Amino acid sequence: MLTSKALSGFILSKMGDGLSPNTEQIYRWALDKLIDYTHDSDVENITTDVLRSWLTWLRDGYTMPSGGRLSAASRQDAWTAVKSFCRWAHDTMGIPNAADGLKRPPGESPVIVPFSEDDVKALLKAAGTITTKDDKRKSYTMRAPNDKRNTAIMLTLLDCGLRVGELCRLNCADVDLSTGAVNIAPFGSGRKTKARQVHLGKVASRAIWLYLSSRTDTDDAKSPLFVTDELRRMTEGGIYLLLRRIGKRAGVPDVFCHRFRHTFAVQYLRNGGDVFTLQRLLGHSSLAMVHKYLALADADDAEAHRRASPADKWRL
Repeated sequence: MLTSKALSGFILSKMGDGLSPNTEQIYRWALDKLIDYTHDSDVENITTDVLRSWLTWLRDGYTMPSGGRLSAASRQDAWTAVKSFCRWAHDTMGIPNAADGLKRPPGESPVIVPFSEDDVKALLKAAGTITTKDDKRKSYTMRAPNDKRNTAIMLTLLDCGLRVGELCRLNCADVDLSTGAVNIAPFGSGRKTKARQVHLGKVASRAIWLYLSSRTDTDDAKSPLFVTDELRRMTEGGIYLLLRRIGKRAGVPDVFCHRFRHTFAVQYLRNGGDVFTLQRLLGHSSLAMVHKYLALADADDAEAHRRASPADKWRL
């Protein structure tokens, strides 16, 4: 059986198991690269040596449309996809599992750099105003389009630590502005986005209220919380581009959705929160990632003490 034909059966099977759309997209991307590399050979011809050669090609030979190389995280995603595919082919067609024993590509953990207080203030200011020039090249400041929505998006990400997909899937009915409770529904297999309740503070709640008060389509319980000008649900890509534009106006580099999540986690621990509650709020299955945030928060505390130590400052 051609690999392309087997891929269709594999995706159907995984979707029946509750595969999330995001994971499906990753699997399709990775296995399409395998099909290209092997010229769509029969599944039976894909051996362990072929897979090792393919992973090496992804590292050293494959060039992305942007001209760069694949990140270690993307190569690890490809490894996960082919492991799952080969296991399915073995269980379904009795083909020897070529990925059995295939080592995971090494990769460094990304460096976590949360926003500073000044970063967030600059982003919020840039969300509300833009500077432009008239025909005489004179600069003037005006209110940014969708300033209330953009401010509410950033404050929700910052206050709740949501993944961008979770933010996009929120409906108006999921948010109780009187209590600040935000209900996150499970998504896909539930392994990543788990059912849980997170919370908004007063500032973020007020920002959402100001935004929703300007809309007339919020009576429907299924109305999306954040929408485009055409009242369509905002997408992950749309929010990514929005934040990148705001970051450019604010002069803050590397503005992306997950960085708000990092900032929430570090600030939560720095302000006295415990790791177990943080794990539940973030929707993590284990404490592994939370411990990375804890280590960063502890390092911040040490640096803060170094700067503020009374005994050192007073030169005792």
